[in-house]
Amino acid sequence: MKNKEDHFILFSTCIPVKGYVSSLIMDLDKGEYLEIPNELYDILVTDHFKYTIEEVKSLFNNDYDEGINQYFQYLVNNHYGFYTSNPSPFQKLPLHFDSPHKVISSIVVINKDSKYDLTNVFQQLDALDCQLLQIRIYDKIEVARVIETLKVLSKSSIRIIELYLPAFLKLSHEVLKNILVDFPRILITVYGAEKSKKVSVLKNSSRIIKYTNQKLLYSSKEVYSKNLFTVSREMFLESVNYNAGLYRKVCIDHEGSIKNYVSHETAYGNIKDNLIADIIQKEEFKEKYYLKNDLIEKCKDCQFRYMCLSNSDIEKKGKNYYKINTCTYNPYKNTWEPSVNI
Repeated sequence: MKNKEDHFILFSTCIPVKGYVSSLIMDLDKGEYLEIPNELYDILVTDHFKYTIEEVKSLFNNDYDEGINQYFQYLVNNHYGFYTSNPSPFQKLPLHFDSPHKVISSIVVINKDSKYDLTNVFQQLDALDCQLLQIRIYDKIEVARVIETLKVLSKSSIRIIELYLPAFLKLSHEVLKNILVDFPRILITVYGAEKSKKVSVLKNSSRIIKYTNQKLLYSSKEVYSKNLFTVSREMFLESVNYNAGLYRKVCIDHEGSIKNYVSHETAYGNIKDNLIADIIQKEEFKEKYYLKNDLIEKCKDCQFRYMCLSNSDIEKKGKNYYKINTCTYNPYKNTWEPSVNI
């Protein structure tokens, strides 16, 4: 039970984030968020380590006394914060983020006309300590050749390999199952299927083959929705410091061009002529690492900016930065376009 000398403290992993017309609290431990009015955000970001609850009320001219009491009690009841008479032992979450991996993630695109050395690409990414490798196959190619090439990664440090296969290849369930059995780190998604479903590979195993009726094209645009938001400590810290969609990401398109992302127009070299390690050290390649959502028009006013992963290219107009492929959420009205599935 609180008293007049108590302070209200949010848990260090419960982060208030302000949007243009609405705010939220990100709970990084529970992986969820609570939408709140901007008035509550303003109250929550006062220095609660310095001011008692009664002093906080006075800062707002005691206009919201009962409302503040109710808000704080709700947050305590739902484990977002607590009362204490001695806030000094508690600290805010350090906002530093860094990664020991020279490449965190990579996408490699393969079609029937791809002429580059796939084995060499995989070896280069492994040498750069890539953690997530996504392989997209667009055409009717010999999948067995790709699978054979993947053997070079059997002892690599790559944690997850996502393999996207078109349904028109008509690979049998047995063939796909054998791939998963032979390569424990591979996750398979078959796109362009008649219907979306998940098929278990083995009894008493969590491994599945995912089928989706969505199509994957060279021109495919990103899908934005509340269902795709990621609330986690790593995502938050990365987003506060960097562009979470592009930070330490390198992609190889079907022609071997080395890009920040496969759909971007700008290429910084070609895998047939350049080493990935050299390209990712170029200042012009790394520039988009640092263009975080807080610096981008519209995104900087969005309360979801630290949980939204976007690979969009970014352009500069005058002194301002803009995403070329923007979402359909309007932070100035707190509304989504009807076409977005939320």
